[in-house]
Amino acid sequence: MLRQGAAVAGMLLAGAGTAWAQDDAFAADLYRKARAAKETKVAFYTSMVPAQFNAIQAAWNKRYPDIQIELVRADLGQTLERVLAESRARKYLADVISSNETSVVALQQHKLLAQFDVPTRDKWIEPFKSGFNGIQFPSRVLQIGFAVNTNKLKEAEYPRTWKDLLDPKWKNRLGIPDPRVGGGAQLWFLTLWDQKGYGEPFFKGLAANNPLIKPGIIQVQQSVELGEIDVDVVAYDYVTLPARNSGKPVQFVLPSDGTILFATYDSVAANAPNPNVARLFVHFLMSREGQETLAQAYVTPVHSEATPSPKASQLKGTPVLSSAPTEAQVKNIKDYVGHMNRVLGLR
Repeated sequence: MLRQGAAVAGMLLAGAGTAWAQDDAFAADLYRKARAAKETKVAFYTSMVPAQFNAIQAAWNKRYPDIQIELVRADLGQTLERVLAESRARKYLADVISSNETSVVALQQHKLLAQFDVPTRDKWIEPFKSGFNGIQFPSRVLQIGFAVNTNKLKEAEYPRTWKDLLDPKWKNRLGIPDPRVGGGAQLWFLTLWDQKGYGEPFFKGLAANNPLIKPGIIQVQQSVELGEIDVDVVAYDYVTLPARNSGKPVQFVLPSDGTILFATYDSVAANAPNPNVARLFVHFLMSREGQETLAQAYVTPVHSEATPSPKASQLKGTPVLSSAPTEAQVKNIKDYVGHMNRVLGLR
């Protein structure tokens, strides 16, 4: 089986062309090491949604039919709890671990993630290229904007900027995911709270419009789809656009005054039982091929040469206000939660 896989991989590498030659040499070396170590699977602890995973699995299986992806899917909080519990029991089962800016702190504190780099990093888009920390690979990047109900709003009525939401006409017509929960909603709050020209006045104006606040992104989008509200203020493009393309009455709107990019990261586990395959898999996710594969599931490609899906939201020069919390924001998160409670009337 391993010989057959090596032959298949060799043919694919040979036919890849000069553009990917460096990447393929890197992959081939990791593949040879994996064969020598008899590594035949990669345990992937992730929150990756089914559409994204199915696409990646199909592409991976074409290149490496002898290496199985063992999927352990859960939300990122549950993934963190599982990895920490296994670490306490000294059972190191994960090869690649997904995280966000919140969960990675605990993983790093317990030294559960390995340093690694890939030859494609010089082709990453900013701010991810210069912000790379040697551990977190931003394999799945989404854009944050608005989800609007297309049955209730004509295109000319869509909000186009963050400050458009302050118009009194939106009173009782907006929805927000609870930013205290974390994730993209929290990054949205941190970004605009510290953004010049927004800050506390912006959030007080937003609160004056009495937005519906629900626990998470999906719940708010569902409220838009059902017509309970007209606009989801913090929508994910790769949640809204698939719903739109399946016939739901929603559309994604990218704010012209700037989007927020929110990444889910993948890292090699420090005690990975299959370390070479783990590195090969992360390299594959960050390659042009991997990013183009994920782009078909509405992910914004980080690889600058990867072609975005025509069905997805296109940045097209839209300013990027933020892609991750700053160290100061992470350090002072309790203060920001206090601001959320106070200006949004959360309890």
